[in-house]
Amino acid sequence: QIMAKERCAVCGNIPLVQIHNPQEYMLCLDSFMRMVNAGDLTIVYQTCPLDEVIKDGKFYQQKLFHQFKCPACGCIYGMYVDATQGGEIKQNDKVFVPQEY
Repeated sequence: QIMAKERCAVCGNIPLVQIHNPQEYMLCLDSFMRMVNAGDLTIVYQTCPLDEVIKDGKFYQQKLFHQFKCPACGCIYGMYVDATQGGEIKQNDKVFVPQEY
């Protein structure tokens, strides 16, 4: 278990939560999009663009992963969701590099 990095005033508002259903996911997605648009977060990895998560009423794909970095303090957050099972938002220790897996 890695030690959580100290969170700053900007990213300290990000809820580190379990996501139980598509409605919760859309709420989380919406708040991340607002923070990205405001410059409070940077997208560092994504399986699809934030605005394409839902296309024609369907999920872009079953498993979705978006990772964000706080430019103020460097904390990294991952939001992983499986459309059939839910997901979570948690702090990550580094940016995801697919080649490493």
